[in-house]
Amino acid sequence: MTPELFRELVAEAALSPNVHNIQPTLWRLVDATTIAMLTHPERTLPWGDPSGRDVTTSLGAAFEGMVIAASKHGIKLSRAATETEAARLVVDGQCDPDPLAAVLTKRRTYRGRFDARRKDEAREKAQSLASRADVRLITRGDDIAAIADQADTATMRFYRDRAYRQELTSWMRLTKLDPNYARDGLNARAMEMSAPLAIAAGMVMQYPTFEILDKLQLAASLTAEAGVTKTASALVAFVQDRDADPFQTGRDWHRLWLEMTALGLAASPLTILGDDEQAATEMSQRLNLTPHQRVVTVLRAGIVDARKLPPPARLPLDEVILA
Repeated sequence: MTPELFRELVAEAALSPNVHNIQPTLWRLVDATTIAMLTHPERTLPWGDPSGRDVTTSLGAAFEGMVIAASKHGIKLSRAATETEAARLVVDGQCDPDPLAAVLTKRRTYRGRFDARRKDEAREKAQSLASRADVRLITRGDDIAAIADQADTATMRFYRDRAYRQELTSWMRLTKLDPNYARDGLNARAMEMSAPLAIAAGMVMQYPTFEILDKLQLAASLTAEAGVTKTASALVAFVQDRDADPFQTGRDWHRLWLEMTALGLAASPLTILGDDEQAATEMSQRLNLTPHQRVVTVLRAGIVDARKLPPPARLPLDEVILA
C-alpha cells in the first residue's frame, strides 16, 4: 500500500453515500498494510442524528467503499480490532475485483424526476432486488403515491423543529457563490433546484418565515417532494434487524445502492421514512415486518439520462487524509 495508491483509494471511497453529504470520514495510512478510519469531530448532526447512528452508518458505507476500491487492485482488506479509531483496515491477502467495483465511482444521488417513458423497464430491472432478504420492493403506483404523501407529512414534523431546520439549512449550499458549493452538503444542483427556487427555498426555511407560512398552511406545499417521488418506478425499502450494528448497516446499504447502479437505476433516499418514528411504524406495518425489524430508509428508483446526474460535491483529499 503505497501513499500514491492510498490516495487513489481514498478518492474512490470518499464517493460513498453519507448523511446530508457531511462527509464524516477521515483516513490515515498507518503503514504499508494498515489504514485507520476516524470520525471528523466537526462533521456530525447533533440535532438530526443525536445518537450518531446515521454518522456511523455513513462510516460503514465509506469502509465498504474502501474495501471495494482496494479489490480493484487485488488487495483484500479486512476489519481489524481497534479502540482508538472508528475502524481499522488491514491488508489480508489478495482477492479478485469485487463484482460491484465497476460502478463504485458511478453511483450518484438523483433527486429529480425519473423518465416516465422507461417506467416499465425500470420496474423490470428492480425486480431482481426483491430476492434480497433486506429489501422490500414497492412498484404499484397507488402504493408509491401513498408513501410519497406519507414522507412529506413526516418531513413536516421534522421541519417544525426549528433547531433541526437550522442544522439542515447549515448544510444546504444554495448558490454557487457559497464557497462550499462543490465541497460538501446539499447544493442546489444536487437538490434539482434552479437558482431562483434555491434562493426561495432558503428563505422559506428561515425563522420566522417558515412558522408564518406553516400557520397559513402554505409551508407543506412549498417543501413537498411527493410530486417527484411519485415519478419513481419503484421504491426500494432497505430493512434491517433493530439491533443490527449501524456500521454493518452502512456497508450493506452501500452495496445495495451500488447493485441498483449496476442495474442502471438512479436513486435517492427518503431517509425520513426510517428516521421519523411514526412514519417508520407505518412503513413497518405496510411491509408486514416482524417486531425485530425496521426500515432503515427507502430509496426511490427509476431511470434517468446519465447526463442529468449531478457531479459529486466532495472535500479535497488533503482535508480527509491525516498525516
